[in-house]
Amino acid sequence: MEHIRPDTQLSRFLDYGRNREATDLHGQAERPYTIRVHGNLLRVPLEFSPAPTAEEFYRLLRESFSLELCARIEKAAELDLSFYHGEQRYRANFSKQKGRQSFSFRVVPQQRLKLSDLQLPDSLKDLVKEPRGLVLATGSTGQGKSTTLRALLQEINETRAARIITIEDPIEYVFEDCLSQFEQREVGIDTASFTDGIRNAMRQDPNVIFIGEIRDRESIFTAMQAAETGHLVLTTLHADTVAQAIGRIREFYPASEQASISSLLARNINSILCQRLIPNVQGTRTPCLEILRRDAGVQEAIRANNLELLTGIIEASVNQGMHTFDQYLTELLAAGIISRETALHYAVNQHKLEMNLRGIVTHTPILKPD
Repeated sequence: MEHIRPDTQLSRFLDYGRNREATDLHGQAERPYTIRVHGNLLRVPLEFSPAPTAEEFYRLLRESFSLELCARIEKAAELDLSFYHGEQRYRANFSKQKGRQSFSFRVVPQQRLKLSDLQLPDSLKDLVKEPRGLVLATGSTGQGKSTTLRALLQEINETRAARIITIEDPIEYVFEDCLSQFEQREVGIDTASFTDGIRNAMRQDPNVIFIGEIRDRESIFTAMQAAETGHLVLTTLHADTVAQAIGRIREFYPASEQASISSLLARNINSILCQRLIPNVQGTRTPCLEILRRDAGVQEAIRANNLELLTGIIEASVNQGMHTFDQYLTELLAAGIISRETALHYAVNQHKLEMNLRGIVTHTPILKPD
């Protein structure tokens, strides 16, 4: 694992971002540095760090990383890895743009985050109480879905004795055993691929398998097999809604196989959690969630590919722990966490939400007081 020395230019840049609570840091040769703070992209003042030339950019990397890694960075079109700066861990992607080197670093929280620390409702704990099945966290890049799953894994770690195997690319958060036992495997180092890692994990006596991301038909199918054979599987997928998540999984397969995949999904999906981070009244960001949980209606809609029915099922099932984005927005507004303007701006159905705001309170509250 690479460690950045404290006396380097890159170290000063990372300190700059940390002092401003940046989640992401970006650098490109011939361009000013930028950081992302509470979802907003900010340019680093040129007086702090001028835009580096191509040679200065490579010099920054060479003084910070090992010669072997620098050679890999310069040769590869794209490269993923992680590194430490002090006690802080970062996920890094190195890439080329217009032939010039660039990087994107993301801060990986290392503290033992609980759901309450992430402004998430305690009801999410119910998603990992089942002994088997697939828990799918979806959302766009940077919306906190991996962080939410890490909090759920920590919940398992602190509440029951389980063997938990993670397959990641790269390993981000390093868990410490509490009641559970962790085995963390990195794609490209500890296993050849996500598919190989999942397949072999099933032979290693796991109770829980965490997959950093399902990216192709093989890893999706293997994840569902793991769920069907009695394991609790947690993973992430890029999708904006529950219906889109199901549709995206189907699209990985030819039409002749989609019916059988829908049946497999209907049997094994425990829950789908869609997450977005939206601005709150304090100037930071708050998670907004859509949650689907498996019941007879959900199973039949997925099996028959009647995905247009899922939103209605979710809306009518708040007392079963389900809710739509717009229902959750209403609760966030009622709790004074977000403004009316923010709620309407981020609503999936703006007109319907505006009508509902005349009542403002749902029959079964989603955000229950501690």
